[in-house]
Amino acid sequence: MNDKLIMDTNVAVKAATPQEECESEEWDMQEKCVDFIGKFVKNPASQLVLDLDYEIITEYRNRIPSNTDMGKIFWRWFNTYIGQIPFENMVKLDKDSEGNYVMFPLEARTKEFDRSDRKFVALARTHSEHPAIVEASDGKWFGFKETFEEYGVHIEFLDMNYAIMMHKRKLGSKRRV
Repeated sequence: MNDKLIMDTNVAVKAATPQEECESEEWDMQEKCVDFIGKFVKNPASQLVLDLDYEIITEYRNRIPSNTDMGKIFWRWFNTYIGQIPFENMVKLDKDSEGNYVMFPLEARTKEFDRSDRKFVALARTHSEHPAIVEASDGKWFGFKETFEEYGVHIEFLDMNYAIMMHKRKLGSKRRV
């Protein structure tokens, strides 16, 4: 995994969630999130790419608990990092008149992609180095992986088996509706 990346919020959320609060089927994935965050914050070369409008930071602040061991570890690292973040890792995400991210590849195959996660894709496409997006527990990303790769957006799943399982569940629930 590269030292410079974009991290979906659910990675740190799952890492900061105590295992006893997770479903048993999430334990392996949650452990991979804990391992990832632990290694990431200990690596002095680790860099997060964020947006200048603080949309991702706001989402992190609203969703990542700060009162658990892993939450405290993440926030201690993050608060230090944000004070010294390299300028090139704070990226302006332009929006059109309807509020859509200009760099999100909005087309027939991506129109169903979650609006709240489009900022991560737009950020990956906007940053000059096109860093990968690290993903943990949201199966919908798996269904768009190949399409996004066509646009130069790479998604790295911490637990591919979990992503596939959640994607299959999502497909199954859509068929029943």
